[in-house]
Amino acid sequence: MICQKMTIRPILCWLAFLHCGAVYARSFEDKEHHLGPTGLFGVTSPTDIRVTKVEQGSPADGKIKEGDVIVAVSGGKFKANTRMVLADAIDKAETEQAKGILTLDLNDGRKVDLQLKVLGAYSATAPYQCPKTDAIITRVAEAIIRSKEFAAHGVPIDLLGLLATGEPKYVGVVQDVIHSAPWASPDLKLDLANSGVWGWGYTNLLLAEYYLLTKDEFVLPALKTYSVALAEGRDAAGLWGHRVANPETNRGQLHGRLPGYAVMNQSSLPCFLSLMLADKCGIKHPEVQAAIEQTHGFYTDFIGKGTLPYGVHDPKPNSFNNNGMSGLAAVAFAIHANKGGAAFFSRMSAAASNTLETGHTGHYFNQMWTGLGAAVAGPEVSSEFFRETRWLHTLNRTWDGNFTYDGAEGKEGEFSYRGLSDAGSHLLNYCLARRKLFITGRDADRSIWLKGKNANDAIALATLNVESKSDKELLDFLGHPMPKVRADAVAALRSRKHDLIGPIKTMLTHGTPIQRKGAGEYFGYGCPKDQLALARDELVSIMRDTKEKMVARADAACALCGLGEDAYPYFNDILALVMAAKPDDPRGKIDERLGAGLNTLCKDPFAEGLAMKDKKLFYAVAHKLMDHKRTSGRIAGTALIAKVPLEDFHLAADKIQYIIDDKDLTYQSYHNLGAKTNCIAILANLNIKGGIEAAFATLDDPNGKAGFKIRLIMDVLPRYGAHARYVLPKIKGNEVGKFQKQWEKMVEDIENAPPPSHEMLTMEEAKQYGLKKTN
Repeated sequence: MICQKMTIRPILCWLAFLHCGAVYARSFEDKEHHLGPTGLFGVTSPTDIRVTKVEQGSPADGKIKEGDVIVAVSGGKFKANTRMVLADAIDKAETEQAKGILTLDLNDGRKVDLQLKVLGAYSATAPYQCPKTDAIITRVAEAIIRSKEFAAHGVPIDLLGLLATGEPKYVGVVQDVIHSAPWASPDLKLDLANSGVWGWGYTNLLLAEYYLLTKDEFVLPALKTYSVALAEGRDAAGLWGHRVANPETNRGQLHGRLPGYAVMNQSSLPCFLSLMLADKCGIKHPEVQAAIEQTHGFYTDFIGKGTLPYGVHDPKPNSFNNNGMSGLAAVAFAIHANKGGAAFFSRMSAAASNTLETGHTGHYFNQMWTGLGAAVAGPEVSSEFFRETRWLHTLNRTWDGNFTYDGAEGKEGEFSYRGLSDAGSHLLNYCLARRKLFITGRDADRSIWLKGKNANDAIALATLNVESKSDKELLDFLGHPMPKVRADAVAALRSRKHDLIGPIKTMLTHGTPIQRKGAGEYFGYGCPKDQLALARDELVSIMRDTKEKMVARADAACALCGLGEDAYPYFNDILALVMAAKPDDPRGKIDERLGAGLNTLCKDPFAEGLAMKDKKLFYAVAHKLMDHKRTSGRIAGTALIAKVPLEDFHLAADKIQYIIDDKDLTYQSYHNLGAKTNCIAILANLNIKGGIEAAFATLDDPNGKAGFKIRLIMDVLPRYGAHARYVLPKIKGNEVGKFQKQWEKMVEDIENAPPPSHEMLTMEEAKQYGLKKTN
């Protein structure tokens, strides 16, 4: 049996940099860039390009040298986006008319002609019905099979690109690789302890697409092995992280905690795609079909609300896309035949043409998936999206027919993607017209395609400037189906003086469902209190109306929380909403929001007397939230009782211990230890033993980020004051990286803490104190 351990270079590169830190959006001026098929690299500014490297054998070799400064191209001086101007000039130079001649003007007065490959002109419908597109496809495919990476590993994304061509020659190459690769062997055995979700997900996707294209049954055993391992290795939410949830580290339980810092949508969505396609291949296993439906249910919650976040966080309404995840979601929902999800996320992708160089750790996935997602909305959208973004394809294209990843080079010593092939992801986008793979549009649902003005409008959202719109236009945007448009309109209206509160209130109570949503968002988080107060009656009416949908009632309740003390009279109304049945919200998103709203409304319900108005209801809500299946819900519940007095401790003690023990493997988290921190802090505040030991116990947990654990310890130990001195030998002199100053301050605070005035209580003594008071 073969123990499969992926050694695919691009995947290892992604993983390595994922652990190095976050890069959400980088400034691409004053960075070194690849400059297309010229063979040049250079640092760009709005007016020139300083050459930093010339590739041997390229068109620029021997004609341009390092240090030369390009100030114009083909007679046109740089005045704005230098790279876009250069890309356009390259495309024009590659036409038959220009004969491949690209003229560069240097700052010393020289003019240099570079001889590029003649590829023809893009058609008006490119990448559809376009000879130049076909020529580039052939060059890229040939470059892939020549590459050292391909020869050594057979990179799944490059293999997917070759499959997407649909050409027998390249499909045959893929067949040869798969039939000889240990990772596709029929007797494959996977090592869960060393699982690589990135490798498994994309490999499984490749095998499924390959079988659906060729019907080669050789791959079915490996396809089933990957599919079952991924399905069994999903967590309780139906998601994945860097690795699968291994029963060996979860007390033998399937679908337990994910190792490391847990869930990532970027790695989860390819796994979801691969399982759906495996199902189409005939792979039947209870866990596989259960995983498909569970994961689909999780992502359904994001439809209409915003793009996907990094992990199990809330939707991002202020963005059309998040490093390609709108594109991934569009393709996934299309394959699942979820028309609403496919339509929504394909439109989100179409509107993201101007953000393809942003993304956590880099934009590799953004440029791969966003175009594929936009194509779900049809050829007209796809063609317009390609027109807006092909300058990036041109500049990422190398002189020898390949594509390179251009993440812009950082400072010396930083991780570099330079040299990483990006051929497969670009090839997939160039092959959209061929629709040979399900991820490139095979069996597409034409009923959701946009045409004419609708297609153009979807693309135009990328450059929508709401600041230039009139008050009336912004009011209309509150009814727009795209969350980002509504969010931008809300921000713009709030930033200016207007007399639209009356119309917005009318929209809140009598508008269409989307208009009511937009009006609610205006009065929601961040709304100026004076304006929010004007809508108090309407919001209270919606919150208390049992005929309203629960989500609308919760939105109104959360908006009221922004009033602070003025909304105290509605505290118990919100508590009652938390306890109300919500059959349409199986993942508890509404309760999670209401819990956060309660925390915003009042930081200390005990000091304000709110907890005592209906103590039974108050603690019932705290308990329900502390049992929530998302850590953010648990944080809200523990924050609600953060200042619990000793006489009430017995009412929450068992649940506090439950959170601290952290034995529940069924809740979902980005391994944020906020709920546990809150509970240990309660013990410290009440002078109860056990908190210090519980804080240090987190270090023995193989899961979770070290930074979260260090923050927990630094938060909790100083609360114990002099009682924590006995751990000084354990914590003094430790090196904790970026937390070093805070750590040393914690040690100093404990050393200088005044002597304790009382002995610490045991948990049982603390519980009995309240019980005796009650009796």
